[in-house]
Amino acid sequence: MKLSFVTPRQPLDGIEFGAASFGMVGCEDPTAANLRTFAKDLRGTVIHGSYRHCLENLPKKAPQAIIALLGNAGGENAFIGEVSRRMGCPITGGAAAFEDRMGLIAGGGEASLFCIDDDRYEIAVSCRNIHTEVLEQCVLELEDARTIRTVNGEDAVAWYNQKRAQLDLAPDDFEHLTISDEDGINAHMSIANGKLISGRDLHTRMLLRYANPNDVQKQMQAFYEDADSLVFGCAGLKKILPAPLHTDGLGLFMFGEVCTVNGKADFGNLMLSKLTVR
Repeated sequence: MKLSFVTPRQPLDGIEFGAASFGMVGCEDPTAANLRTFAKDLRGTVIHGSYRHCLENLPKKAPQAIIALLGNAGGENAFIGEVSRRMGCPITGGAAAFEDRMGLIAGGGEASLFCIDDDRYEIAVSCRNIHTEVLEQCVLELEDARTIRTVNGEDAVAWYNQKRAQLDLAPDDFEHLTISDEDGINAHMSIANGKLISGRDLHTRMLLRYANPNDVQKQMQAFYEDADSLVFGCAGLKKILPAPLHTDGLGLFMFGEVCTVNGKADFGNLMLSKLTVR
């Protein structure tokens, strides 16, 4: 199975398994037409379609690993959590990048799963959170799964703006300062209609985390620089890179990442996740 990725607005015609990436390592411009294919031609089973269809057609035996590509349909956390619960194997992947339209994944639908079953290779999945500085614990009052009303009793927008100001972050910088769950999987914050919004489902207790600008390049380069790996990194992290990355593998920039931590997978933002094939 060839794993192929394009930049947004490029067609995925004829591609068996793949998605749109917001540029790629070595192709920084997401508006430039580009197609890249992972060097390893892996064996396995692909399931395309709705979340329900994917869940109903999961293999009876757990594969070595799963790559999950998501079409920005919402409900990503519940879906990935259920796949993880049923399969018990590591999962990587991410949400397709998009430009003025819904996310683009081969096969269409809400999700596409590649269940890898290839005994020619050792398969590993890993992830990294480059927001290594934990600043404080946060108690959230939620309006819904992705909208925060208050943090530690304060208005959420005012609280977040104050925290950014204390770190001398620009008003449009939503990438260096974020919150994460107990497993260290981040959310990407934004402000819309006067409310603090997350790109993933939230919990009532989370951690405020900071990515030191001096460490971003070093940490991301170390994670991407692997000839045997397919890396799903966040387009938001690409935004704060001081210089382009380089890799002999395939490095992508997604609109949400699937991370496996402590034996279970979940959907998050501002993360690095990868499949290594040796």
